[in-house]
Amino acid sequence: MYAFFGVDDSGVVTILDPWLELDIGRGNIRRFNELRNQNPNLKTIAAIGGATIDPKIFSRIAASASLRVTFARNARDFCLTHGFDGVDLGWEFPGIHDGDTAGNDKGNFVLMLSELAFALRSHGLLLTAALAASETIASISYDIAGIVPHLDFVNLMAYDYNGAWSNFTGHNAPLFAGPSDQNDFQRKLNVHHSINYWLGQGAPVAKLVLGVPAYGRTFTLANPAVNGLRATAEGPGLPGPYTQQYGYIAYHEWIGYDDSQSILEKCNYANSHQLAGMMVWAIDMDDFRGYCGTSYNLLKTINECLV
Repeated sequence: MYAFFGVDDSGVVTILDPWLELDIGRGNIRRFNELRNQNPNLKTIAAIGGATIDPKIFSRIAASASLRVTFARNARDFCLTHGFDGVDLGWEFPGIHDGDTAGNDKGNFVLMLSELAFALRSHGLLLTAALAASETIASISYDIAGIVPHLDFVNLMAYDYNGAWSNFTGHNAPLFAGPSDQNDFQRKLNVHHSINYWLGQGAPVAKLVLGVPAYGRTFTLANPAVNGLRATAEGPGLPGPYTQQYGYIAYHEWIGYDDSQSILEKCNYANSHQLAGMMVWAIDMDDFRGYCGTSYNLLKTINECLV
């Protein structure tokens, strides 16, 4: 999955960094798709959206029948032009923004996916989506029973359960609720609850892909003497030396994070629940040089575990 491409108000898919992506510079799109020369079974997906794209753009497109058609056809043509095998839609998140059309996003998202599926599948292309796993967001954003028929896979972003947006600390992506969870809200902030929620809302287990993070979330404590899970927090932690983002730090920079042991537990969970597979955000946050041991430690753990 190549992340990310953008989209504008007219429904046209955009290249965010032409020098990086195209052959006028680094040619990364071509080089990425040439990985199929090494593995003919590889499927390459163009991820459109992500956290940097204004959700109101997707909302306006989804609200208009003509823009939905334009976007779907443009996404299809983008794949055919650049050699991708499909699209992953990354709208973060329907219904959770201040736009005028937010109240209708849940239904309009179904219509958008229907149009995309029609345009892509007519050319043998795949359609997946990166969707919020947590019931807190998913209950607002998605008509789950309505969207899953249009998707080949549902890539559940089972991370960001806790972060500096809350006034308490917590693990980025806990597998289960723990003894520190103090109320019903906190006991929902985990992978197991999310999987059960999606299944209960009509998602087929064979389409659910469990997302795992190669990063952790950091906090600034309200009182440094009072620490640990669910301690009171008052903002993000200091940035790491490489990612340079407040409240966010990669696996190879260290903090409260998923490691090979916790990833293995999640992989065993995916196997035992017969999920479709796993995905990682993101490859550049794994220990890709092996400075702390095995290179690509997290990815290799998944690769060796999945059955």
